[in-house]
Amino acid sequence: MSNENQVAVIAGVGPGLGASLCRTLTGAGYRVAGLARGTAYGEQLASEINAAGGRFLPLACDLTDARALDESITRIERELGPVSVYVHHASQLVMNPFLEIAPDEFESLWRITFLAAVLGAQRVLPNMVKQQHGALLFTGATAALRGGARFAAFASAKFALRGLAQSLAREFGPQGVHVAHVVIDGIIWTERTRGFPGVTEDKCLQPDAIAQTYLQLIQQDPSAWTQELDLRPSVEKF
Repeated sequence: MSNENQVAVIAGVGPGLGASLCRTLTGAGYRVAGLARGTAYGEQLASEINAAGGRFLPLACDLTDARALDESITRIERELGPVSVYVHHASQLVMNPFLEIAPDEFESLWRITFLAAVLGAQRVLPNMVKQQHGALLFTGATAALRGGARFAAFASAKFALRGLAQSLAREFGPQGVHVAHVVIDGIIWTERTRGFPGVTEDKCLQPDAIAQTYLQLIQQDPSAWTQELDLRPSVEKF
């Protein structure tokens, strides 16, 4: 199956890795849809990608709303074709002392980081199983492996996401769907992180380099699938 016949959805698109995933996949021939709460950045990205000969469709969608997500995927299927690649990249960070985290902060983070992944997977997996082909990727973090102080909300959601990825890999791998969890162990170099105290480019992950690894995962031969891998800068301690 050629890449030109495949449709990829990036759930959670903004400057940084989300944009790099869209550029990398369209550059490889995929038709790509990007989901985000608004379309301002997505439309800017679409102008760039489509002018370069790619096919990118930006859509506004609340990923935590099952009906809204279903409507967005239905439109993607209608305009681009059946979804064969789905990347859950949406997340939210709360870094506060545990006793200072309000219940609604916990819930909001849990909904976008984990529940949205559940809803997305349930929506696209039936067709992937029918075709016996597809890739479902989840963007994880260091917090998926160990919960640090002040990261109770973030770590608990990322732990759940990792568990979901493991379960889905075991259930749907035999049905032709490649499920992978990517642990991003470090800070991604973006316009936002450039302003962080003590953060320099040589200590960060480059979003384009990460996106290339995602592409390799998506295109892996079924005889040698990766279920989980970790990515970090060469200078990162682990």
